[in-house]
Amino acid sequence: MDFPFLSSYWLLPFSVLRDLSFPSLWERGEIIKDINRNLIMKNTRYLLCLLGLALILGSCSEFLDSKPNKNLVVPKTLDDFQGLLDAELNGMNVVPMGGFVSSDDAYFGPGLLARLSFNQEAIYFWRKEIYLPDENDANWSYPYQKIFYANVVLDGLKSFSPKSEIERQRMLELESSAKFYRAMGHFEVLMLFAEPFDPSIEGQLGIPIRLSSDINVKSGRATMKESFAQIVSDLEEGMDNLPVKADIPSRPSQWAANAMLGRVYLTMHAFGESFEASSNALAIDDELMDYNELDSSLNYSFEVMHPETVFYGRQLTSTFTGNAENYVNPELLGLYDSLDLRPFFFFKQSSGPERFIFRGNYTGDFYQFGGIATDEVLLNLAEAGARSGHEAEANEALKYLLENRMAEGFQLEEDLTGEELMELILLERRKELLFRDIRWMDLKRHNLYPAYETTLTREFNEEDAVLPPNSSRYAFEIPPLEMQLNPMTQNER
Repeated sequence: MDFPFLSSYWLLPFSVLRDLSFPSLWERGEIIKDINRNLIMKNTRYLLCLLGLALILGSCSEFLDSKPNKNLVVPKTLDDFQGLLDAELNGMNVVPMGGFVSSDDAYFGPGLLARLSFNQEAIYFWRKEIYLPDENDANWSYPYQKIFYANVVLDGLKSFSPKSEIERQRMLELESSAKFYRAMGHFEVLMLFAEPFDPSIEGQLGIPIRLSSDINVKSGRATMKESFAQIVSDLEEGMDNLPVKADIPSRPSQWAANAMLGRVYLTMHAFGESFEASSNALAIDDELMDYNELDSSLNYSFEVMHPETVFYGRQLTSTFTGNAENYVNPELLGLYDSLDLRPFFFFKQSSGPERFIFRGNYTGDFYQFGGIATDEVLLNLAEAGARSGHEAEANEALKYLLENRMAEGFQLEEDLTGEELMELILLERRKELLFRDIRWMDLKRHNLYPAYETTLTREFNEEDAVLPPNSSRYAFEIPPLEMQLNPMTQNER
């Protein structure tokens, strides 16, 4: 299980050392064995670097006020900075799980519910009170951990003097990579701890924007528009300094940055910009796996780092990860017709005729996917295109996706327009992108359109809770411990 930090920028060394026991991304990827060995050898050094850095920065705690050991090294080389950004062990490729728990992708059986924490059960049933006193939340602290490491790199690069053109280019790439991670971290917090974004409303509260690694600097909440502006700026600025495609899909690239921009702009209801960014990503690579050619008898349907992996990410692990009572919402099962191959790769029967568990993780293992994949980029392009006057391109994207998901011989015979096209796009998003870190953000933005709003229920549980469209409970409370350390306006639920 992953554990939360005590707060966003506090007591980092304990968390760093704690994570040494967990398997890293490199250990799971057959395609990067050589890199794995090198990174594991260097891992302890980078962790000690972080410990020394946090000690030197100092804070109010007795531990952090103590004199640092002179043997601990502050990260200062390009290899050090790359090591920080490669720290999958410490959450650089980990995304929150709160959106999944709160969405309608799954329903939890009674045995699993009995094992959930107070917070997890509360967000599953959309209760008003979701924290115990003085509690923190990994859904908040893990993204800010990612932001902290990114800011450590950005602050360190300010004083780095390259000795060659090669070093200068590498420095620029690291700077853009760090901004990519910082954008992702802020976006992850925004999707959980702010209300649905309405571009027609001024002054909607966003989140604290962290642009410094100084743990003593406190940040209030920016507006939603200011929050999005910083996220977009971090993704766009210096994008050309990134590789077009990364050798390792867990590292940023132009492919990933454009794909992420397409997602962010879609959430902002900026459909023309989303269409353009998604088109740019697909122009780099639009390869899909043909499900007709895959083996559905495997325990895990897809390879680690398969061709659709634009940027690798996994959701935080917890009690529900791989649990036999983490069932697929039965309503989903009825959406697939007889020619659709996805059920053979996505679902595995559990106890009872209506009970299935999800096995189609795009991680290639038991971790639930939280990254970016080509199928999502295609669906982002299709939706943004349908909403911005590019219906022909939206139809082409849908046809391409379905040709690789349906039995051989299937085809859409004619182009769709208007509401028919939008309905098919939203249906395919629902069928394709389940059990990822996507459904919650889709619900929040689609609920602004009366034709597409959704009322969530827990009708398959003994406690039949209801979440109406546009409810204030779509914005999580800011954790109590964070409010104590960094007072700000709390979300009303």
